[in-house]
Amino acid sequence: MTTTKTFFATLAVFSLLLAACSSSRAGSFSLDHTPAVPYIVRDVLQETVSGKSAFNYFKDERILIGWNLGNTLDSYNDGIAGETSWGNPSANQEIMNGVKAAGFDIIRIPVTWMGSIGAAPDHLISAQRIRRVGDVVDMAHNAGLKVIINLHHDGSTPEYGRDHGWLSIYKSSKNQSDYQKITLQFARLWDQIAAYFKNYGDWLMFEPMNEIHDGGWGWSDEFKMFPAKQTDIINSWNQIFTDRVRAAGGNNTERYLLIPAYCTIPRQTLAETFALPQDSAENKLVVKFHYYDPHEFSIQGTRTAWGTQMDRQKVVEDFAPFKPRYIDNNIPVVIGESGAVMQLYPNDPAREALARQNRFDYTSHVFATAHRYGLVPIYWDNGSVRGTGEKFGLFDRRTGQPNSPESRALITAMVNAVR
Repeated sequence: MTTTKTFFATLAVFSLLLAACSSSRAGSFSLDHTPAVPYIVRDVLQETVSGKSAFNYFKDERILIGWNLGNTLDSYNDGIAGETSWGNPSANQEIMNGVKAAGFDIIRIPVTWMGSIGAAPDHLISAQRIRRVGDVVDMAHNAGLKVIINLHHDGSTPEYGRDHGWLSIYKSSKNQSDYQKITLQFARLWDQIAAYFKNYGDWLMFEPMNEIHDGGWGWSDEFKMFPAKQTDIINSWNQIFTDRVRAAGGNNTERYLLIPAYCTIPRQTLAETFALPQDSAENKLVVKFHYYDPHEFSIQGTRTAWGTQMDRQKVVEDFAPFKPRYIDNNIPVVIGESGAVMQLYPNDPAREALARQNRFDYTSHVFATAHRYGLVPIYWDNGSVRGTGEKFGLFDRRTGQPNSPESRALITAMVNAVR
């Protein structure tokens, strides 16, 4: 634990650094040399954009519900991203067509870039990696889906003995030199991603990072004692992301950008410490958080029961504040990940039946409540239906069809909840 004197000295340094990063608009993060090679641009004609505010775009395009292509482009092994590293097949047109046919409007394509990033100071993304991301984005667009891409497991969370990612708020909050090196790499990646997709229309949206935290998911002693040391960094990274995307030109000057708070936690997204970036484009920002409460039921699968009046009211209380804070001010809100795992109890059929029914009730209630308050829920699908991990899978990734009658029914339930 740092002493009080050291902490305030460090905080003073960070305040100056963060103020410098946030003091102006596009170009606020200084790039002090020309890259060794020009950034790659996807070879497509520049598409037209709507010119609409983010709020009106979501409303007019009827973007009501989405789905995640999880554990695919975001998977990795030994710090190197690989599309099939976690057991899912490569993305194909069939899964995109199936997701669209099932009633989803937007797809979030999580992307991990580590292992395909060159050395400082250029941090050039390999042409093969960014081209593959472009191919998958095109598949989704061909199916008629709006698309979100991001930096996903590049975000470092030093827990469970794993710390593969480089985008570390833990290191950045403790050392100014680490903050500068990490932030430069973050800026360079978004320079390149934005340049590559600069001609794509406003159906393609960017999200700067995933669930960034120091390993404690918002509950570490360090974060609870000194939250501003980390929330200020999230605000600075969101600002730099916005500035670098806008500076990349083309349709990026009007592209819709999803902005997360610390660890994408709802309460942090509503906190006064969370600030939307200053933006050279008007009304093009979208607020984003994730929802897996209660985690014992939705992710861990250690709790079978859900559905009391208190359970249902908790969802209402979590979502309702977003309406006056954002929706009523014409700022759209996306729940970037949500859902509940399938629980299997082969030796206890009654318990398994209860867990499955509660999974239906939970998902339908969460999605319907989100819609009631104007939020757009995006289901987290990691493709998994067996084993000891988190079983969120609903689709056969090869055919694009629901992987079981139960999954088909759950898909129908969540889509009907927002229509």
